[in-house]
Order: sequence, then structure tokens, then C-alpha cells
Amino acid sequence: MPVLLMFACGALLATGIVLAVRWSGERFVAPQRPAALARRADAASEAVSEAESDAASGAVRPSARHLAGLRVYAWWATVLTVLGTLSGLLVTGAGGRLVMRMLAATSPGATGRSTEAEAIVGEITPEGTLAYLVFGALPFAFASAALYLLVEPWLPRGRFGGAAFGLVLLVCVAPFVDPLRAANVDFDIVGPGWLSVLAFATLAVLHGAFLAAVAGRLSRSLPLVSRRRWVGPLSPLLAAIVLLPVGVALAVGALAAFVAPRVLPWFLDLRASRAGVLVGRVLLGLGVLASLPTFVSGVFSIVQR
Repeated sequence: MPVLLMFACGALLATGIVLAVRWSGERFVAPQRPAALARRADAASEAVSEAESDAASGAVRPSARHLAGLRVYAWWATVLTVLGTLSGLLVTGAGGRLVMRMLAATSPGATGRSTEAEAIVGEITPEGTLAYLVFGALPFAFASAALYLLVEPWLPRGRFGGAAFGLVLLVCVAPFVDPLRAANVDFDIVGPGWLSVLAFATLAVLHGAFLAAVAGRLSRSLPLVSRRRWVGPLSPLLAAIVLLPVGVALAVGALAAFVAPRVLPWFLDLRASRAGVLVGRVLLGLGVLASLPTFVSGVFSIVQR
């Protein structure tokens, strides 16, 4: 069973690497704004019934505007769910498990000892892998996917954008949360430290590259929800059921998008505007500079153990 489990993790990670490389040139394309969709829906309504007063005056009916906002929100929610699920399974899940196994193999003296998460070094079980996936890999994957969709316009254009995002995560998140938190006693058990840093840094860069590649590919192939075509665009949202907090957050977001359909597109346009991109890049730079001392200190601490 342990061999089969590691083989499965290796196959999943290899799939993630192939997708990240194959789709590395894909450019992220956002869907139409709700206002444009609402005008199209209103124009179609005029063709059916020219007697309606609001259609005759060219006004966009509130119901059309609200439904258009919900359609756009559903598109973003589906992209987020696909990114979080796939990256959690193929990269942070499978890749993280393989790194843990590698560090256990390079530290034979640690076999049988308990880690900070109360796992036993050297034991490879389906239960432990599932627990790591549900409580560790998937939450991080969903959070990083949401962050990527937020900062995507601020990243460098081209193939380096995803890798740059991975480096930002490595510097700004890894030293404070994990996996390169210096206070983590696991680095006193397994190692060597330089191998831990190298493995997790590589995984972070791959994670960023995977998010960018899949997001770009998906954005160009995922259609908006319509009356005739809704099963395909919405079916990935079922994956959010696995993580109940994600499902609840998406449901609350859907309600907000329906009630206030102008808020989401206004925010998305603002972050992608020239001023928004400039401010966003400054914020990212400041975040990296503020986190860099802690990151460097943590890396030195881990390497010296």
C-alpha cells in the first residue's frame, strides 16, 4: 500500500508538471462585464416583446442586470474551484506528500518519531494522506488560487508570471504559515535543512506556474452559464462541497453578486486598471520587502539544523 500510494502521488505530480509546461503560454482572459451581458439580454427581450416600456426606452431591466452579475460570478467561482481542486490534488497534495516522504527517507534516524502535526515519521497510510489533503493541501490551494485571481493583472506578463507568483508565496507566506516556518520543530527531526528548503521552494514555484497555466487555459475555454448550457460550466462547483467553508463562502458570494451586481465588476475593473496595476505591484513589492528579512532568517535557521 505505501508503494502504491507514493506511485499515485508521483503520477499526480507528473500530471501537474505536464499541464504547467504545456499550458504555460496561455493568457488569462476575463469574461464580459455584467452590464454588457445585461444589454444583450435586454436586446433579445426587445426582439420578443417590443411592447415592454423598459425595452422600448433601451433601459436595462434590473432582473437582467442581476442575472448577468450572477452569471459572471458563477464563472469566477468555477475557475476558483477548478484551480483550488486541481492544484490541491496535483501539486500541493501529491507534491507535498512526496517531499515529506523524501525527507523521511533522508532521515532514517527520525523513523517512528512524532512530527508537529502528530504524524509518525516513516508511516505512509491512506488515512494520513487523506487528512493532509483535506486539512492542509486543499485549504492552502484554494486560498492561493483566490489570491492568484486577485493579483493576476499585477504579475509579469508571459510565462514568468506564474513562477513569480510562486516566489511571492514562498517569501510572503512560507516563513509565517508553512512550510518554511523556522519555529517548526519538524526541521529538527528530518532533513537535511538545505534539501527541505530546495524541495519546498521548487514546489512553490511549480504551484504558481500551475495556477497561471490552468487559469489561462480555463479562462479561454469555460463558457458563461446560460439556459441551454449550465451543467458543464457549473458542475465543477460540486467540488466545493468537499470543503464546507469554501462552499458556504461561494454561496454567500453568489447572493451578494445577485443583490449588488455592480460591485464585483467594479472591483475587478479597478484592480486591472492602469492605476490599479501600479498600486497592486507596489503593494506586492512592499509585501515582499517586508517579508524578506523573516524569509532569509528562516531559511538560514532551517539550513543550519
